[in-house]
Order: sequence, then structure tokens, then C-alpha cells
Amino acid sequence: MSIELKNFNIEVKKISSWNLTYTQKANIIYPTDLKELKKILKILNKIKKKFSIRTGDCSYDSKSIPSSPNGLIISLKKFSKIININKKKKLVSVESGVKISDIVYLLKKKNLALYSVPGGEHITIGGAISANVIGKDSNPLFASFGDSIKYLKIISYKGKVKELKNSSKNFYKYIGSFGMFGIILEVRIKTKKIVSNNLLVEGKILGDIKEVENEMKKKDDYKYIQIDPFFRGKNFAIAFKGNYIKNFKNNYKKKNLKPNFLEVFLFKFSSFFINFVVWKIFYNIFFSLNRNKKKYIDIHNFHYGSKYKHMIPLISKGGLLDYEILIEKKFSHSFLKIQNFLSNNDLIPIYIIVKRLYKSEKKKFYNFNRNGHSLAISFNFRDLDEKKKNKLELLLKKNKFLLNLSKTDSQFIKRNKEIYSKENKIFMSLYKKMLINRKYEISR
Repeated sequence: MSIELKNFNIEVKKISSWNLTYTQKANIIYPTDLKELKKILKILNKIKKKFSIRTGDCSYDSKSIPSSPNGLIISLKKFSKIININKKKKLVSVESGVKISDIVYLLKKKNLALYSVPGGEHITIGGAISANVIGKDSNPLFASFGDSIKYLKIISYKGKVKELKNSSKNFYKYIGSFGMFGIILEVRIKTKKIVSNNLLVEGKILGDIKEVENEMKKKDDYKYIQIDPFFRGKNFAIAFKGNYIKNFKNNYKKKNLKPNFLEVFLFKFSSFFINFVVWKIFYNIFFSLNRNKKKYIDIHNFHYGSKYKHMIPLISKGGLLDYEILIEKKFSHSFLKIQNFLSNNDLIPIYIIVKRLYKSEKKKFYNFNRNGHSLAISFNFRDLDEKKKNKLELLLKKNKFLLNLSKTDSQFIKRNKEIYSKENKIFMSLYKKMLINRKYEISR
């Protein structure tokens, strides 16, 4: 480590991606304010030191992990102020290191909510903007997280601070570009008024993929569908629908989302016993417990209802390998191709989730940005060997499916420089283009 950097607060620790496919020992530096961050960037430019940005703990694979052991990470964990909540204008101003789960909790008290809330409780505002995440409430006006951003304050890697309104020419190159152009410092976000901070959540069993497609056309405040990885007709899928409800007394407390040592141990220990039969029994129980179930739930606890679902990677040896696929047209037909591939190759995913997607009016977003369905499939890393990976990637190529890079293994991109036709390449994220052209590595 450079002598000039030793004056700053640096922590040496082993870090992992959320899906546990990458682990690396790293030096993490925590600037306390903008002045200190500028000094750090000046030193790094001088000594030509590469670094990564990491604030939350929900990044997939190697995106926020240094490309070499003992690499450097700049964490904006201390940039965590909630600057202002303007209830009248429905705006909230925050620093980029604030956790979205904390904002959701504060806003609900004012009967306000964010658009496109992602599922991970450790995702920060800066991370959500950098990946341009999607939520369970995607609609034509607010298709992804970037649609609700009204103002950005950023610092370039040369140390220059810029303030950008959403009418600014360069505003959108910071949304969905995975930090390629600079570090997000502060943001102003459009929120929505809600009739109450309570939801009625229902579980509805669906019998086949056509029913899944038809259910996604129906309007609800929030919706996602989980498909049985064994594709059994009786329990083919379950739709979870959440709608705001008035006149219901809210007695819910904020849940503790931090697992204790025993819980972590039991999840890891269970990985030795997870097999085809156990997983089949689990999904039978899961569907039985949620069949036609109705419950009232607080909006914060709806988004972050259980710490256990966020511990899923612990039960997968080697971590999870994730693909989030955009299916634009003929959803049922395209899904059946993927289902046949899984069945023919004896692959049982950890989970399969479907959400509805809409094309954002902001065409400059660096993310897949079209109307259709998002199909997120997670595998046990060790179940998908190189041969099966290649087969799956060939299927994706042939059908010209687009992938959400925030959940896609970066090695996939490096192996597949010619995934899409020339016409489709304009819809790749900038990050994906940089990797394909080998202009950038994972870390800067």
C-alpha cells in the first residue's frame, strides 16, 4: 500500500460477492467526506493505482471486487446522510451510501414510497443507480430505478465535482453504467404518494406458462411470479401480488435483517444435504404454505420480509450463478425453449422469478430497455459445468435474448463477444461494451 494512503482509514478484510461466486482479500478505504475523497483520488491518479467502488453488499460476481488480491476498494459507506424529504413535492435527497431499505422505512411514515425497489436489503442508492435496478412495480412511466432520479452530484475520477439535472446532456450516462464515468455522491429522487403504508399480499397458484403470461397482464401495485423449478402442473407457479389497503392498523415493527452466527452456520451446514429430493420436498411445502394465502403486511416488511431469503447463496456450494433474461415477444414460446433445455440437461435451478418490464422513455439508459418479461434464473454454481454453460449460452445466442448485466456473470461477456447482431448491440450496457472491447477491466 502506498505511503500516502496510510494516513487514511483502511480496513483489510476478505470480501465476497452477494452470490458468493467471488471472494477476495482487499484493502477498503472509507473517506469520511468529499474533501477526503478528493485527496484519495488525487493520490490514486498520481501513483496510477486501480480501484473498485463498493458501498453495499449486494453486488453480483466480480463487479465490485478488485481484479487482483489485496486490491483497493473505495467505500462510500460514510456518505449516508438523508439530506431532505420534501413531502409536498414528493422528493427525497440523500447521499449515495444510504441503504434503500432505510429510505423505504422513513418514507412510509409520510405515506411515500420509492419506485423500483430492489430486493436486497443491503443495496445502496449509488449501487441501485449504477446498475439501474428494476423492482416489482415496473410500469410505463417508471420502468426502472433511473426513471425516478431527478438530480445527481458526481465526482469524476480526476476529482472534478459536477451537479447534473435530469435535463442535462450527460445525466443519463451515469445511470446503469456501473461507475464507468465517476462516483455518485448525492441524488434527488422522485417518490410516489401511497394511500397507506400497508399492503394486502396474496399468493395465487398458476397451472402453466400461459397462466403466468396472462397473470402478468393484470394490474397490481406490486407483482412477481415464482416458478416451480420442477415445472409440475399442480404447482407450476405462484404469483405474489401486493396492493395498498386503507384503514388497517399498522402494528408492524422493523424486522432485524442481520442473521446471527447460528443461523449462518445452519444455512451453510444444510448445503451438504441439499439434493434433488430435498429440493422437491421444499418446493412442495413452499407452494402449500403460500397457496391462496392472504396477509396484511407493512410496506417495508414486504420488500424486506425475511432475512432468510437473502441467505440463499449459503446453501449453494460455490455460490449462485445468475442469468436475468429479457424476453420481448412470445413469452410462453420462448420460456418453453428454456424449460426444455433445463429438463434435457437435468438442471434444477435454485429459483426462477418472472417480472414484467416496460420500455423506459429515457432511451439513453445503459441497460436492457424494452417491453417484455424479465426471467431471472439462479443455479447452484457447481451444477452448471462448462459444457452446460456453453449449451445455455448457445441457446441465448440463437434466440438473441438480452441479459441484465447487474446479475450476469462477467465471464459470460468475455466468452461471447459476438452475442448479438449489430442492430442489438446498441441495447447493451456500456459496461458490457467496455468489456467486449477490452477497454476496461472490472476495477478502475
